[in-house]
This record gives sequence, structure tokens and C-alpha cells, in this order.
Amino acid sequence: MNNYFLVMCVCAFFSSTSVRGQSSTSNEIYVQYDEYYRELGKWLEPLKALPVQKTLQEVIADAALLIDDHIAAGCVRTIKANKKILNDEEIFAKRRSGVFIVGKLTKSDSNVSGEVNFDLIGTAFAIAEDGVCVSNYHVLKSLIRPNSDEGKTDSIYFVITPDKKVYLIDQVLAFSQNNDLAIFKVNLNHSKLIPIPLGKTTNVGASVYCIAHPLGHFYSFTKGIVSRNVGLNVLNLGDQYDKNGKPPIRMEITADYASGASGGPILDKYGNLVGIVVSTTPIAYSEKDSKGMDFGYIQMMVKDTAPLKALTDLLRSR
Repeated sequence: MNNYFLVMCVCAFFSSTSVRGQSSTSNEIYVQYDEYYRELGKWLEPLKALPVQKTLQEVIADAALLIDDHIAAGCVRTIKANKKILNDEEIFAKRRSGVFIVGKLTKSDSNVSGEVNFDLIGTAFAIAEDGVCVSNYHVLKSLIRPNSDEGKTDSIYFVITPDKKVYLIDQVLAFSQNNDLAIFKVNLNHSKLIPIPLGKTTNVGASVYCIAHPLGHFYSFTKGIVSRNVGLNVLNLGDQYDKNGKPPIRMEITADYASGASGGPILDKYGNLVGIVVSTTPIAYSEKDSKGMDFGYIQMMVKDTAPLKALTDLLRSR
């Protein structure tokens, strides 16, 4: 079975499966994501028998040759930035199609026939029609710099599009450990992606938007502002800091996201990319009660993103 046939099988499954409580003329205002993804294991089944272009070991071996903060491929053909201000609804409608779920199949010790084991590990998005995508370094670390325990049970990494197509991750093109970025390419089999255009550096106070998948809340859309643009203290990165990489920079925002949103795009009022979800940092308050017992609570959650500059620097690096 080739990859094109797999995609067609996936599309056929969903086109023949009705969503309970919706008419055929519905614009899916109330999307039953639980029902869409409850059947995920069934329609990922063909992946187990798929003759992939590159094995997982080949993808890892190629990534091992990459130098931190240096892109391996030639010019990535991004699209021109949008210059027209969009309203909130337009931003989501126009950019949703370029945002994907990242997942991987895992090997099973079970003898149950037909069982498919998988993990959904983050968010990604397209920046070029030919399959070039972006996510976080930490989302794809097991492909890029696996330790002795990582990747032993992995078999295939893939992305899932909003229209339920599945594309296999075929190559890692570049990564930045300090700025937590990974640029990779999926095998499209003559298809095309709908990329998100790259914008400009965003100032403090500017409105920003996030499309991501926090803890299974697929295609969650949130809005906020840029709260700080900062250079990150390398001590805050701990073991993730690479002294040979570029200085870590972050754009802190107030748009909400959580675990599962890693690698999601941050957009400006034009629907252009201005950042990539990286992490959250809680700021907590604590004190002792009358019995001397410690207690505390989180006062604020800092949302750290990699600013567009970190990505464009990586795209230009050689």
C-alpha cells in the first residue's frame, strides 16, 4: 500500500462516517472531536503495513548529522505575508487548515491482533506547500537527539491534518535546541499543504492568537497580547542549553495554551506567523499557615513562545 492510498483510505473513512447530532448540510459549528478521534486507532491501522520511504532508523541517522542551528536543506519556499487585517473568526478559518496534530505509532508487546498503539505528542504547522513544517525540538527530540531510552518503542512519526489526512515525517531539516524549534518535512505524495505565511517581529501590546491542541482539546483557538520580548537566562534552560547554539530568546504572551499545544503557531492580526508555542512557567505564592505547614497556589502562568526571529534565523542559517 502506498502513502497516497493510505490518505485516500483515511478520507474515505471519515466521508462515510456521520457525526451524531449534525445534518449533512452543517458547517460543523459544533464539531464532535471526541467521535472523530475515538476511531483513530482503526484508521491508523494501515500505517502498520505501510512501506515507508524512510525507516525510523534512517530518519534518526540523517538527523544525527545535523548541526544545531544550521539548516540542512536549501531555500524553504515560504509564502508572502498577508497585509490585510483579519477579524478573529477569519484568522481561525483561514489558518486552521495549516495546523496539524503530531503523533507516533508505538510498538506493542501485546499479542492482540490488529491492535494499534499510538501517542499524540504535540502540534505542528506548515510553512511551505511542499511539506515543510515546524514544531518544537522537544516534541521531536526522539528523532533528533534520542537518549539511550528514547525511541525504542517508536515506529512511525506522522502528522494529521484537519481533514483527516495522514502524512509521514520523512526528514528533519533543522533544529534549535536553545529556541526549542524543529523544522521537518512530511512525505506528501504529490499533494500540497496550505502553509501559514511568516509575519514580522511583534511588539509588546500587540494582539496575538494561538491555534493548538491542549490535552486533546483539538483546534483550540485563544487570543491575548504580547506581554514581553526577552532574552532568556541560559540557566533557565538547564540541560537543554547548548553552548554552541544561538542565544535563547522568547516572546511571552497571554493567549492561553497547555500541554499538547507545544509547537503550535502564534499569529498576528493579519493571520501571519509571529511565534511558536514552547512552554509554560507557573509563578507561585507560598507561605506557612498557623500550624507552620507550607501551603501555596499559582498566581500567574507565563506563556513562553519562540518568536518569529528564532525561526527565520534558523531558516537562513548555513
